[in-house]
Amino acid sequence: MPRDDWEQIHYHELPEWMKKVAQPGERIKKTHTKIFAGKPYDYKVQYAVHKDIVSISYWRTAHSAKPLKIPEFRFIVLIVILVAGISYVFFPLILPFIGVPSYTLPPETNTSEIPELVLTPVQTENITPAPAAIPGTDYQQSPKTLSYPFFSENTRKFISFITYRGLSDYFSKERRSSQSVAEQDVITAILENAYQDQYLQVLIENIRNRSLNTDDTAKIAISLVQHMPYNRNTPYAAPMDWNYPYETLYSNRGTSADKSLLAAYLLKELGYETVLFEFPGHMAVGVKCSPEYDFLDTGYAYIETTEPTIITYVPDTYYGGYSVSARPHIIPVNEGKRVMDVRSEYQDALTFKPLERRSAVLNQSENSEWQKISSKYDLLYTT
Repeated sequence: MPRDDWEQIHYHELPEWMKKVAQPGERIKKTHTKIFAGKPYDYKVQYAVHKDIVSISYWRTAHSAKPLKIPEFRFIVLIVILVAGISYVFFPLILPFIGVPSYTLPPETNTSEIPELVLTPVQTENITPAPAAIPGTDYQQSPKTLSYPFFSENTRKFISFITYRGLSDYFSKERRSSQSVAEQDVITAILENAYQDQYLQVLIENIRNRSLNTDDTAKIAISLVQHMPYNRNTPYAAPMDWNYPYETLYSNRGTSADKSLLAAYLLKELGYETVLFEFPGHMAVGVKCSPEYDFLDTGYAYIETTEPTIITYVPDTYYGGYSVSARPHIIPVNEGKRVMDVRSEYQDALTFKPLERRSAVLNQSENSEWQKISSKYDLLYTT
């Protein structure tokens, strides 16, 4: 793990010795960072001060080897002067013996014959500038660190991330002040926001660093959204009431539309071609896959975001109170370059669905298979 590859962690993940030294012994008055060396991890503690609010975040990376000592600057200067002096005295004396070739300088060039240099301007319209501070908004007000569960390698894990109420409030006002009612315009505004991109980049990188396999990384992002609490009793809202992904992360819960937009945003940032499936009173996500595993010949694998579910598994009609119709409204999100391999999930979903329908009358062998698949995808986790 490179030295700059820090992973943000929660306080409870710190070893006991770090918990003792990480807490400030005096009142923190300015933002600063402390680094503590240890094995197998080095730890970084960031103290962020905003007005009277102090937030503390914790990071770790693999312990690095002890750096080489660099000679003092004065010693280096002395060596350079000594070598230069020796060269100046002895080099002319040995030139006749080493056969150094001679060179003739070229004649002077007539500068009037040199053609004028034409500079072609750099095309910058596709370069997105770094977002400036949000005007009139205290967007880093009331920071809080949340730990989002996800399931990977048969283990439930967590990703910690600092969110800000000020920024969430900003997006809420932006959403409510929007004059557009066109669905595609609303989705574009929600998923393509420079401020949101800036503040969620840490989370995206944290997800990327969890695996070297890009599909596994995307499945971690999907699992994180699925494990987020679902607002079951909130009616399906109109497009202008759908939350920005940042709002959903800050509140750590959402409707099917909120969670699907968050999942679509994460997949978009990870480079996958993604769409939204909209049904009467419900929304899900589609990710580009091989045609033999897609949903209703759409070219996209079905992803249910309301709770932990196998990718490609399509709930029965009226499952959970909503209807998955045969004709979903498909909303394009982006045309990414990556296609997800869902072969394993597709086969497990085919096996699991009839078992789930007959869960009350399964024999011992069938129940064992049902338990195996449920454990593989953390399906018994309740949001």
